[in-house]
Amino acid sequence: MARNPLRDKIAVVGVGSTRYGRDLRRTALSLGLEAALTAIEDAGIDRQEIDGLCGSGMDTLAMGGAGFLSLQGALGIEKTTWVKNGWLGSSFVYAAEAVFSGLCDLAIVVQVNMREVLMSRSAASDPFRLRAAEKKIGAGLFGEDDFARRWMHSGEPYAAWMGRYMHDYGATKDVFGLMAVNNRSHAVRNHNALIRTPLTLEEYHASRMIWEPMRMLDMDVPVDCGEAVIITTAQRAKDLRQRPVYVHAMSLGGSQVGEFYENTLGWTQNAMWIALEGLWARSELRVGDVDLFYPYDGYTIDAIAFTEASGFCKPGEASDLFESCWDARNNILRLNDGRTLVTTHGGGLSQGRAGGFNFYTEAVRQLRGTEGARQVPAAKTALLGIGSFFHDPSAVILRAD
Repeated sequence: MARNPLRDKIAVVGVGSTRYGRDLRRTALSLGLEAALTAIEDAGIDRQEIDGLCGSGMDTLAMGGAGFLSLQGALGIEKTTWVKNGWLGSSFVYAAEAVFSGLCDLAIVVQVNMREVLMSRSAASDPFRLRAAEKKIGAGLFGEDDFARRWMHSGEPYAAWMGRYMHDYGATKDVFGLMAVNNRSHAVRNHNALIRTPLTLEEYHASRMIWEPMRMLDMDVPVDCGEAVIITTAQRAKDLRQRPVYVHAMSLGGSQVGEFYENTLGWTQNAMWIALEGLWARSELRVGDVDLFYPYDGYTIDAIAFTEASGFCKPGEASDLFESCWDARNNILRLNDGRTLVTTHGGGLSQGRAGGFNFYTEAVRQLRGTEGARQVPAAKTALLGIGSFFHDPSAVILRAD
């Protein structure tokens, strides 16, 4: 077993989420502040207790964004001993590392996503969003005129992987459609999901083709939203307002792909498999112990990859797994002989694109047992896989006593 000195020594003690919407007419900083203040209130702490801050994105000096400089200034936090900007699932891992190492004692992670001009035709025709993109105001890291960078961070490589998966393993598009239907069925019950209209497999197959074989409903939905979590030591967590949710184990994953997605490796050599191998090497738990499973769904092929990399089935067997675990009455997946539910909030496909950070806040709420009619009974352990095929995906196990 690999070293895991932080096992159950770190806990999530606060979460905050904004409303999800296609056009909230708010800045990234505004959304980040709302999520942060909600998480601070949820944890029952004074903001001056926060000494670590991870903001959104990769640009330290982003104007109008929700990076650590803007957030610390706007929140009025006087002193921090650890700061960083990050994205996707890895930002959570960085903050947990910082708390465990002693660089800070109480860290807040704020992640904001916006419906940007490269994500939607309607956003591209919005003069305010277009102007923000032109001035790079909270507009993201990558420029519009660099084709190589567009290739790196758009859907074409994932469409190619969908086609290769179908070719190599004899799968049909149903495997992707069942994940989309599962996520939508959970979103119907989530009051903060963007899309709450029920979805059938037939409707999935009838949705608009984007890049063969990828359809519109294989892609997450661009939204304006903010999410935040607060992380501290397990010892400190015992004295705070909420039931602690412990970080049991975590890992990142990196491969030799480099900068360009066309250098992709084989199906089981991509970064998701590396992250999950690292996770299971650091825990005595196994996939059969998982009550809640949150596979990132930026594209449906991501969720298939995380499902197989986690060990719910062998490579190429997700189709058989999903068909055997399908609850036709509720139109959802039930893994592990019906005990394990998948993406209980609707994920990026239906709640909305939050870079996977809404998976963390949903898992924490479910493990606390606070979700009322949506609550998964007796949930104690959550497995999360968040991020890209190609770079820094996170694999995390959260648990509650």
